[in-house]
Amino acid sequence: MVSHRGSTIIMTLGVVLLIGAFGHHVGEASKIASEAGPTIALLLDGGLASVLIGGGWWLRQADLPATEERSVALWTIAGSVTGLGIAGVIALVNVLEARPLVEPQFSALVHTAAGATGLFVAGTYASRRRAVANRFETLFNNTTQFAGLLQPDGTVVAVNNSALEFGGFDRTDVVGQRLQDVSWWTHSETVNERLQNALRRAADGESIRYETVVRGVSGLRTIDFSVRPVIDNGGETTKIVVEGLDITEKHRQRQHLQVLHRVMRHNIRNDLMKLRGWTEIAATASTHQDRIAAANRVADTLDSWEK
Repeated sequence: MVSHRGSTIIMTLGVVLLIGAFGHHVGEASKIASEAGPTIALLLDGGLASVLIGGGWWLRQADLPATEERSVALWTIAGSVTGLGIAGVIALVNVLEARPLVEPQFSALVHTAAGATGLFVAGTYASRRRAVANRFETLFNNTTQFAGLLQPDGTVVAVNNSALEFGGFDRTDVVGQRLQDVSWWTHSETVNERLQNALRRAADGESIRYETVVRGVSGLRTIDFSVRPVIDNGGETTKIVVEGLDITEKHRQRQHLQVLHRVMRHNIRNDLMKLRGWTEIAATASTHQDRIAAANRVADTLDSWEK
């Protein structure tokens, strides 16, 4: 069960501020002839408190981890303390300058609610960005597929753990380098030129996919390689996504099946020619012994295929 302690703290803070604002301004309204001033003041500090309550409720429904929800609560509390501190400093300055303190409770309520609301918004934004980044990193690094993010000129911005382990690299060995200069691609001029051509096409907005051979820590491997552009609203390529899946074993199996297919086809063709000849002999031989010999050869060939 997901814990919502963070959103509960925020809503509780909002309720406390709203009750404080309502109680203070009702008391003020009973002391003065006009109700307009207290009403406007209540709309200000009470409105901010209501925003906190609504924000806490929204946060409870949002798709954020419990740790990020608690982080937003800490931001909100820090904002309320900061706002209250500012109100206290203002009151202290007025006292030191021998100025009258005019409704210090209202100042404290407004500053506390404003500080809490402001940092609630900032904390929510920061936490959502962090949550998205964590999800991306989890997906990016917890896959057996090799993946990387490049600048349009081919410079590596990010690369996942699978690709680093495959090449036997540290992240600093790859990030900041041009992809075609990494030793994955430097074993063959043909492979390197094809990569550079794919990157140029991707920078122009085209997606490319093909099979190629790269060098890893355990030797040459065949991968299913794709290059895709990330295009902004203006149609410009801002990043390039590269992905590779090691298909060496599948590739070898496919080659073995192709060889087996050629051998089988060759053998079947030869045996069919033999069967045709022996069948004709069995049908046309002048002696019974020749017909029996031809029929036995037909039977032997069919038995071998059955086995």
